[in-house]
Amino acid sequence: MKIKILIMIGVLVLLIFAVVVYFVVWPWAMIALGNSFLLNPPKPEITYAEFPFRLEYEINGERKIIEDTLICEYDGIGMDEGQGKYRKWKERLASGKQKIILVKVDDTKEIYYPTGSARYYMGDMKEYESYKQSFPDAAFVEKRGRITEDGIIPSDELFKKYKIKLISWDISKPIKNNFPTTKTKK
Repeated sequence: MKIKILIMIGVLVLLIFAVVVYFVVWPWAMIALGNSFLLNPPKPEITYAEFPFRLEYEINGERKIIEDTLICEYDGIGMDEGQGKYRKWKERLASGKQKIILVKVDDTKEIYYPTGSARYYMGDMKEYESYKQSFPDAAFVEKRGRITEDGIIPSDELFKKYKIKLISWDISKPIKNNFPTTKTKK
């Protein structure tokens, strides 16, 4: 009798495991397998560019200017279930800073100006995509324990809450990049 119960429990556990694998693991495995057979997107002709910028703003009536350079670099091929294989880009500031911090509100919250997407500056936007610079709005990042929240702060709220007014954002124009699929030999 004990053996029959153990066998039934074993079969039930095996059946539950099979259902979980079939409905949870299998679809993701098939997507990953299918993506792995996709062709890699072509490598960009221009893989590195620098975009000098100047941000002018006021905080509590005091005018401040930040000048730096956004550096964008090709970072190989990425893959995910939403877009398949795609070109990855990384971006950094020449100063070594992580962000253009306007004010550190406290130990958990910072207000910063987002420079923009490396894909945009490197000319790697899809035909159906558009990009709009956030100026005169800013952004925030707030850490609460293990949770990090970020978002946009509209210019009116930025001034009311933090007495910050963005005056101008000047950055080099995005490049015109090419993504040749084949190279011809002459």
